[in-house]
Amino acid sequence: MRLTKKSQITNESGLTLIELMIAMTVLAVGLAGIMAIVIASLYSNSRNRTDTGATMLSQMVIEQMADVPANANTVLTVTDCAGTPWRIDTTAGGASAALKTTDNFPVWTRSDIDFNVAATYGASPGSGYGMAYVACGTNGSTGLTYDVRWNVQTSGGGTTKTVVVAARIRGTAGTTAGGAQNIYFAIPAQLKTVLGT
Repeated sequence: MRLTKKSQITNESGLTLIELMIAMTVLAVGLAGIMAIVIASLYSNSRNRTDTGATMLSQMVIEQMADVPANANTVLTVTDCAGTPWRIDTTAGGASAALKTTDNFPVWTRSDIDFNVAATYGASPGSGYGMAYVACGTNGSTGLTYDVRWNVQTSGGGTTKTVVVAARIRGTAGTTAGGAQNIYFAIPAQLKTVLGT
């Protein structure tokens, strides 16, 4: 039996306009979710880069101090990518960066550098215990600025030194507690070591 053209048209099926709109809405919601994940991963990648830079700067300061005997009080010089010479004082006590030693902080953080205390290195580079280190960027340009501080204490009857070094990204605008101009929340990269003679 042959079908007429009219019956062929009625037997064919397709998407209605409503079904097409529902499918496009589902697709748009899915793409928006994927875009949010991509943006979050890009932000996380950027934060990881700055955290790695802070850790490397802390390690650089400790390695510079490790080359000096514990019973010597030497002042080392490090130059950042902006051409600023920073002094690293290995003398114990004195003008070392403040530690979190009060009851206002949890016990497990009381040997960490206290970034709520104002840094005094801005007026004269190289106060001996901190620096606003400018990292190198791409193609020879200057990159991010890091707030790097250290504390040196004598231990073991003067034959060893306990060194705490911390670094975190430093903002460029907006003054917060201590005048450190940190507009970004960043947990400092803390490294602690004991240097011996």
